[in-house]
Amino acid sequence: MTQRADPEEMNLVVESPQELLEQNEIRRRRDPLGRAIQLLVHMVDSGEEAYGVRELGTRLGASASTAHRLLGELEQLGMVDRTPSGTYRVGLEFLRIARTSIAQFPLHDKANDVLCELTRRSEETSFLSVYSSQRQQMMFTLSIESAHPLRYVLQLNKWLSVHTGASGLAILAFLPDEDRREIVEKQLGTSPDISDDTLRLTERLTEIKRQGYASSRAERIVGAVAVAAPVFGPSGEVFGDVGVTIPESRFNETDEPVLAGLVVHSAEILTVSMGGTVPTS
Repeated sequence: MTQRADPEEMNLVVESPQELLEQNEIRRRRDPLGRAIQLLVHMVDSGEEAYGVRELGTRLGASASTAHRLLGELEQLGMVDRTPSGTYRVGLEFLRIARTSIAQFPLHDKANDVLCELTRRSEETSFLSVYSSQRQQMMFTLSIESAHPLRYVLQLNKWLSVHTGASGLAILAFLPDEDRREIVEKQLGTSPDISDDTLRLTERLTEIKRQGYASSRAERIVGAVAVAAPVFGPSGEVFGDVGVTIPESRFNETDEPVLAGLVVHSAEILTVSMGGTVPTS
């Protein structure tokens, strides 16, 4: 019989959950830069014009005094501005840095031409999305709208899941196996009750990878059809995807192969223009 080692004999320190929480809190307090960035991220993502100190403190999981101190430091750097009412908003220096960074990042210039051509040839709204491996999420960053009166306007710069919709699945299908499994388990779980859903999604991802593109109906947007294909980076990693979105009332299934061909071709052009490499398997 195998005996279990006694933690005391091994000189191990077994910490209680409360002790672990206290240690995590101490580490958070020692990382003012990280907490200041968290404040900025919340201010940008929530889309409000101004924010109160207590609200930001609550969002950060910190006291109002801690939030006030961090805001004061950000204000000195021009990252936030204080309004006459005492609330805070994103500062002009932050906006300057953001605009300069975008101008120095040529992706949108390259993608804009590709999407304009895709919209011209498909006569539908086209889009570019990018993927964050850290967040395991995607966001639409650029779209060229169709000239049709009935069309869908995509919300840009908002983080979205990748386990649904053509725009997400075209990314998820081409991620490394371990990352893909982790995302699927996180979104669908591993209990026996949902094993069928997991199996169906896995089979669908296999088919998407085989054919090189994803299609969906009313998954991310009710009444919308989408077709998307992945864009790859220099090492063959998934950077994001390119696609088109179409009102379901205007979509004809016989058109899917043509749209898929246009989308895949556009994704390949953007991959090459970025110095990317399309994986061989």
